[in-house]
Amino acid sequence: MTSSLLRQTLGLIGLFLALASCGPVPQAGGGIGGTGSVATVSSGPVTKFGSVYVSGTEYDNSNTTYCIDEDPCSSVNKLKLGMIVLVNGRTTEQYSSNQTVARIADLITFEEAVEGTVQSIAADGLSLTVLGQVIHLDQKTIIDASIPGQSIANLVIDQDRIEVSGFVVGDGHILATLIMMHTDPPHYEVQGTIKNHDATAHTFGIGALEVHYSTADISQMPPTSQTWDGLVVHVRGDQWSHGGAGPNGATLTATRVKPIGLGVEDSAEAELEGFILQVNGPGDVVVNNLRIQTTPSTVYEKGTLNDLAVDVHVRAHGRLSGGILIAEKISFEGNFELESNVETIDVPTRSLTLAGLSGMTVRIDDHTAISGEGDLRTFEGITVGDHLKIHGRASGADILATEIERSGQATGVKIEGPVRSVSALTLIIAGTTIDTSDIPDNRFIGTDGTVIGRSAFFQGLAAGRKVSLKGTWTGTAVAWTSARLKR
Repeated sequence: MTSSLLRQTLGLIGLFLALASCGPVPQAGGGIGGTGSVATVSSGPVTKFGSVYVSGTEYDNSNTTYCIDEDPCSSVNKLKLGMIVLVNGRTTEQYSSNQTVARIADLITFEEAVEGTVQSIAADGLSLTVLGQVIHLDQKTIIDASIPGQSIANLVIDQDRIEVSGFVVGDGHILATLIMMHTDPPHYEVQGTIKNHDATAHTFGIGALEVHYSTADISQMPPTSQTWDGLVVHVRGDQWSHGGAGPNGATLTATRVKPIGLGVEDSAEAELEGFILQVNGPGDVVVNNLRIQTTPSTVYEKGTLNDLAVDVHVRAHGRLSGGILIAEKISFEGNFELESNVETIDVPTRSLTLAGLSGMTVRIDDHTAISGEGDLRTFEGITVGDHLKIHGRASGADILATEIERSGQATGVKIEGPVRSVSALTLIIAGTTIDTSDIPDNRFIGTDGTVIGRSAFFQGLAAGRKVSLKGTWTGTAVAWTSARLKR
């Protein structure tokens, strides 16, 4: 699909969404030196409660209406950590300082990325297949207590039905943020990018799934005279079966097909988290049908303009104008900080491992910034034993390095990132198991830098919480010396 055709199609989708939207319109109130409110819209995972935090941003939910999947909308909060939601609301600002006073969520909507019967489970426990979609797990994926043992290895193939919230990261691939058991009457849902659209046969593909939509509600889709290829959609159906391309091929009879979007064309404040699915040009990318454009004043956090590439996980904040998000800030998500000595190097795969951080592979690509002592510039210049400081982000089960710096010989070890799981005094971060039992009680630190002790550190610790641990490489193992909670 050409870029110009896709832009025209996205514009049509925006028109459909705008006409169908019931979202808020910009408002203003108060006087000089007072406060006023403007419309806000955002999409991202629920990251914390006590209010509702979406992609780390807090929303007052004291008077929120919740529309959870196909249930009737109500004031009952049934949200769970990891659910990717759409928030329509208002931001209250102080006129004199332009500072945000509060963000208020009027409406929060949730729909699954996938809902269906488990078709297969990978032997390494890091992926499974549902409705022809490969569901990947990473360090932030939350396994709900409804899953036996909170492990996908305990799911029964061709029997158990699950609900998955997550990000579309490519054709037929979804990065799960939350996996739950589904026990209600069966129906089937899938989000993904359309391919092989056949308007005559009323079919299209999403990954290894073939969708038949001849009797479906497609009122929110562009006319079938235009190709739908490249559009990210949410499909709901009532019948599925095995069959199609590959060992996990499937067929779904759709009852509704609709494009994914924010639901409004204009908003004074907008935020979106997701994976870049298309690049139109420098600073011009598409995430879930939404076109994001940068400007010379766009601020980048943990990355640069050159890091905006397909499959990169970003969070964009700005304003929505004519269906385009004009980015004021772009953050590169899923970041890790690592420090240790190089243990092994695999030249063909451009990857390495670090001493004391077993179970983790660091990959290097053409976008990785490499520098450091000895005028290091390339991956080929790295040798076993080098002491590296690495910034990176999750890429499946690996860490994709965004920046590598070589320093002088040292024994310090550091790992900072989201906790994958916690059991007693043991943490797993990015595949590395860390026993904290030898860390002194006065070396457990809170987010403000003060000593909180081992008990308080673990009291609120759960999967997805970001922590930082430091230690010393002894030659055979890491002697961990401190642990700190991160915001």
